[in-house]
Amino acid sequence: MGFLDFLFGKKRDEQPKAESTTSQATQKPLTPKQTQSQMKSTASKPSSHTLEPFVFKSDCHQRFENGREVMGLQQCGRTVSVEKNTSGCRGYKLTPGDGYIVKVFNEDIGKPNMSDKPMRLVSKTADKVELRGFPIEAQTPIGWQMVDYRDYGLTVYYTNGKVSKCVLHMFDRNVDLEYRKSVYTESTQSTSTADKESSYNSISVNPRNLASEGVTKTKPQVEILAQEAMDNLKRGNDGDAVYHPMFKAWREIQRNPSSLKDIHDKAIVGNGLFVFISYGTVQDIDDRQQILSLAYLLVSDALQSHPNDLNLIRNRLLIMLQDKEAFQYTVSSATNKGGGFDFMGLSQFESRDALLSMIYSDLSRSAAFRSIPILNAQFIDLERKIDSGFFGQNKTRASVAAEGQNNHSKVFTFLSDKVYDNEDVDF
Repeated sequence: MGFLDFLFGKKRDEQPKAESTTSQATQKPLTPKQTQSQMKSTASKPSSHTLEPFVFKSDCHQRFENGREVMGLQQCGRTVSVEKNTSGCRGYKLTPGDGYIVKVFNEDIGKPNMSDKPMRLVSKTADKVELRGFPIEAQTPIGWQMVDYRDYGLTVYYTNGKVSKCVLHMFDRNVDLEYRKSVYTESTQSTSTADKESSYNSISVNPRNLASEGVTKTKPQVEILAQEAMDNLKRGNDGDAVYHPMFKAWREIQRNPSSLKDIHDKAIVGNGLFVFISYGTVQDIDDRQQILSLAYLLVSDALQSHPNDLNLIRNRLLIMLQDKEAFQYTVSSATNKGGGFDFMGLSQFESRDALLSMIYSDLSRSAAFRSIPILNAQFIDLERKIDSGFFGQNKTRASVAAEGQNNHSKVFTFLSDKVYDNEDVDF
């Protein structure tokens, strides 16, 4: 299970058993749903066929859930490519020459839209090629783990010998993302992107959420976008249904930092930013620091009103653990004001220890975190460090936890002044 599983209790569905098949000569044409089911049950074995690598640039895509169109046509640039596996794939224990590497690139931000997916050829005709993932060892935040990528597949459609459409399958969720070009799209669609954009400004906060204030206010756009993304994630609609709204929310924050002060449900925006960065598409360390710092600030702000909410504490822990390298710069600015990172690297060690103490302080607040493997492993590791003198010979578990709580106050105050008061989101 990954970080997001702990936020939403997601559980991978069991793989269905393979169904018996009839001979090709007597088999009836399959519906799209049957085709997906058949691909799901097909063993992903290397094929004797070969596939010519390609790059397909899509200017729009449609999401399907359980075979039905949802969200309307998304007008945005994506690049789908299939490359031969000639030298393995970074992040996987993949034998060179085994299958292909499927990539989806997000032209909006110039970054990958998903991690590269090793796949093998399943079937090939003149008009269609089907690829399918397979079980493989992958690098994760807790080391090398076996992951079952049979949940992913790609169908490539050809028209007059050229790629005309690519469909990315997420079988465990019965979701398809159909990437195509405008020339191949249908003339009708349920809701245009422009209509969706304009509708954001017309949504108001549910009056009961502001009952204590006795007023009804319009939510800032960043909160509406985050709410949309998180609602989709709770319904199991991962991928673009979550990524797109949060990307827009992030850009909205950069354009209008003052909107952060008007957010009513700061936890949902903070959690949304954490989910967004967990996709791994943001590579620049300054951007990563910015997103993590804003996520930390908003979740910590929510904790000011609900200091014993274990879900909020857990989410703040996951934010700090997501990318310690990037967030450490913010911790350094808050705890070593004026010190920076000196050429001997001493301040770097101090900010590292300050961040670790913050993590330990939150972990110590409830034994319930022991039931989460990632958090339990961190807790055990930090207690070993404390007992061995890693933080100093005179440090105890209680003193490190107290220092962590003090550092939380420093970081929260620093970010509140910077973001809320000065409307500065540059990191």
